[in-house]
Amino acid sequence: MPSLFLPPRAIPDVTLFSILDLATYADLFLQGVLCAQFVHYLSVNERDSTSMKLFVAGLAFLTTLKSAHVLAQEWSQDGALFGTLEGLNNYWWGNWLSQITVAFGAIIVFYVQLFFCHRLWALSHNVYIMLIAIILFVLALVAAIISTRFYLNLPLAASWYVTHLGFAMGGDLLQTGSIVFYLLRHSRNAIAIGPTASMLNSLLRVTIQAIGGSKCPTLSKTTTDAPSLSLASVISAIPSIMLPKVYGVTAMWTLNTRQEIRAAAVNDSNARSHEFETTTLGAGLEWRSAPDAHPASETGGSRPSMDLENGDGHKNRQ
Repeated sequence: MPSLFLPPRAIPDVTLFSILDLATYADLFLQGVLCAQFVHYLSVNERDSTSMKLFVAGLAFLTTLKSAHVLAQEWSQDGALFGTLEGLNNYWWGNWLSQITVAFGAIIVFYVQLFFCHRLWALSHNVYIMLIAIILFVLALVAAIISTRFYLNLPLAASWYVTHLGFAMGGDLLQTGSIVFYLLRHSRNAIAIGPTASMLNSLLRVTIQAIGGSKCPTLSKTTTDAPSLSLASVISAIPSIMLPKVYGVTAMWTLNTRQEIRAAAVNDSNARSHEFETTTLGAGLEWRSAPDAHPASETGGSRPSMDLENGDGHKNRQ
């Protein structure tokens, strides 16, 4: 079960641990979604580079370890302290499993953020944007580790945790905004009816849709934790604890949609090409079937001045 920076008796014990149980189940549900994404990736992306396969393997290991960590906390609290709410409440202040929750989640988030930094670099090759984003992500990770270090000092730990969320949110907005900007820039330069334009537009939609998945839980936790530690901040633990898994789902969704985007782009390009050829052929047949299409053979006059070979509006003269 995940831990929270809450003083003893801040809210009723039953409410606190019921909400934390819901957060645990949400974490396990998202791990099931991730497992399906991993299997789908292995079945459709066999030609990916070794580095990308290693990234997916690392993400699978970290998220599985996170679920094992959650289950270990659940087993520890239910097996050792079942039926003793006061002992269960004190358990969170001394057990190392609860203390590493924030740092562990921050490591997974940082791991996925590096993947999107790789995407940003492939699109922009802008050293300055990359450097600023990575610095913000590193600061967010350091703040999470510091909040774990001062776990027993509630005000200090909560302040560092909110700092961690702020840095992570700022880096995510910079990173996502830059990806959207460069996708728009490349799509403007692409051929309008070619497969490249269709692929870029699809990638743009995927990127924008991924914003809500990974950024809304961060914003929710930041806005509820910053003012005070109350029941609202406990309820916000559900999206906050799900945050590492949501980042993982976002990364895997981005990877697994590539094949569908390529196939849709090729099909769309073929359809447009077929439509263009049909229209051109129909126009040519209509021109040939017109009454004055061959005036030279019927009246002995000259042929039309448009040269179909050159298309310059002038006849070729011998």
